[in-house]
Amino acid sequence: MAKVGDDVVEQILIQLDAKDLNLYKPVCKSWRSLITSPRFVKRHLNLTYNKDRHNNKLGNRRVSVFKHSYFANPELVGSSNGLVCIGFSMTKLTVGNPLTREVRQLPHHPYIGVDVCWGFGYDSSRDDYKVIVGTRKGVDQTRFRMLSLKSNVWRDIEKMKYSRFSDVAGILCKGALHWIITNQDGRYFIASYDLALEEFKEIPLPGRYIGYNLGIMKECLCIFGYSYACDVWLMKKYNEKESWEPVKIWHDEMKYDTVHFLRFRLRKEDNASWFYRASEHLHLEWVAAPLFVESLVSPHDNASVEPQPRYQSIFLYLLKDYFEDFAIYGF
Repeated sequence: MAKVGDDVVEQILIQLDAKDLNLYKPVCKSWRSLITSPRFVKRHLNLTYNKDRHNNKLGNRRVSVFKHSYFANPELVGSSNGLVCIGFSMTKLTVGNPLTREVRQLPHHPYIGVDVCWGFGYDSSRDDYKVIVGTRKGVDQTRFRMLSLKSNVWRDIEKMKYSRFSDVAGILCKGALHWIITNQDGRYFIASYDLALEEFKEIPLPGRYIGYNLGIMKECLCIFGYSYACDVWLMKKYNEKESWEPVKIWHDEMKYDTVHFLRFRLRKEDNASWFYRASEHLHLEWVAAPLFVESLVSPHDNASVEPQPRYQSIFLYLLKDYFEDFAIYGF
């Protein structure tokens, strides 16, 4: 039976930012239980999405990796519901939440060739997160494997007769991952992998496609180029060729995107944020960056494996494995 005032506490806490709620977990057992409950986490996630969506000053919130020329830089595989998937190679992948600092290392996927594409997203039909890796097999064939966080097991899903991917990281939109592909005849199209149906589809590009980039704008799949007057094609109705609409967007008409840069931190005692900084950008180069939402979602939710130790930094966790032969971290 709920205590008097419990509902009031929940109504107050649900309005707070994820980073503040993470600090309030140790206040008492009841608060920790509430803040980490699946119902609260999902409700808070929906509220946060709506806050960002109705923020007139914010274009989109995105995430990227701050690159260091003197380090072996990780790849950002993707982001979904506040979780980010990162790896130094596609055989060493990690999923973490930058705000709660929970980290989960995924099992190494079997090496079967040169990695040509990858992606990460949420399957709402199964309440599960999935990682996709495509590797070149033979001259012009790609073999795809998938791991779901619930199963924690890699499995083959499909082979494609194409291996020329214009985009390495899949763009997540409408529950599917997307890459621009070129076939042997020079025809461009979008390969879409539906995370719920677990199947590939071809999405036609507008007739005047000339090597543009794939991204997300106004919650629509888009292709775009770089110029002061930016030529952008928006797919107003998903997976309908006739819905591609050319839009000319001038920089002074664009909202600012807030880009959260994840950073390297090699000091175990460092308690600073995982984020190097958050910057506002008008440049269309960030339209291809994954969308990001600040959330309490845990990479261990509904997992079939025991949670691993929480690390201060997702990159420290990756580097520990990457430099496992060098005793430089004092673990």
